[in-house]
Amino acid sequence: MQFVTISDVHIKEPGDQQEKLFMEFLRSEEVSQSEIIFLLGDIFDLVVGGHVDYLKKYESVFDELAKLCGKGKKIIHFEGNHDFHFLGLIEHIKQKYSLNEGSWIYLKEPLKKEIAGRSILFAHGDEIEIENLSYNIYKVFIRSWPIKFLANNVVPFSVVDGIGQYLSRQSRKRNNKRYSDELNEYIKEKFRRTYKKAQKDFGVTDVLCGHSHCQDFYENDGFYLNNGFFPITKTFNLFDGKAYQQVKLGQQAAE
Repeated sequence: MQFVTISDVHIKEPGDQQEKLFMEFLRSEEVSQSEIIFLLGDIFDLVVGGHVDYLKKYESVFDELAKLCGKGKKIIHFEGNHDFHFLGLIEHIKQKYSLNEGSWIYLKEPLKKEIAGRSILFAHGDEIEIENLSYNIYKVFIRSWPIKFLANNVVPFSVVDGIGQYLSRQSRKRNNKRYSDELNEYIKEKFRRTYKKAQKDFGVTDVLCGHSHCQDFYENDGFYLNNGFFPITKTFNLFDGKAYQQVKLGQQAAE
């Protein structure tokens, strides 16, 4: 079985560079030859709740994903820390495109799956991240039932979208200083420790996740793969049924 994984695309607005790169990924040969497409969270910079307005805002993206489902591909879509509580949106998508049940699966928790003799954990990454107590408290808060209720039933789309645009502007300012070599090395090493702990906790050999924004391909009694911050790395993960590869857009995977 061949599959691909991608995370941390952070599409902010229709037609932005992140969306263009994601569409290039979806139309790649590697995706067309895969049976499963794992979207490991933070595909969008802010999608909170099941507002149908998102369906119109990101129509081109959902059109392309629905085409893949129509061709028999399965999409397994994880919550991130920028896109969450959007099960209702997936239900709107299934209705609009008349998708078969099970063609687009929404997950809030890590998934353990046996594929081609390998035991693999798929996750966004914040669910298994270690050594970050303040973020873990924040994660519990944003994924709590009251926030879910507010996002889906009280706060209108216009307010959520406005907050998202403001946070995106602030994020762009922070990201200019974010990716120092020293910080990247610290985060990379922490997520390698996270991987080794997840191996034991979930009883797996391999971990594929995102969240850290630090690209990695690490082998240590199994594999840990992270495509990093996709707008910068332009890289996704591929399992061709035998081995893992990290593929850069525009560069076909090795035979």
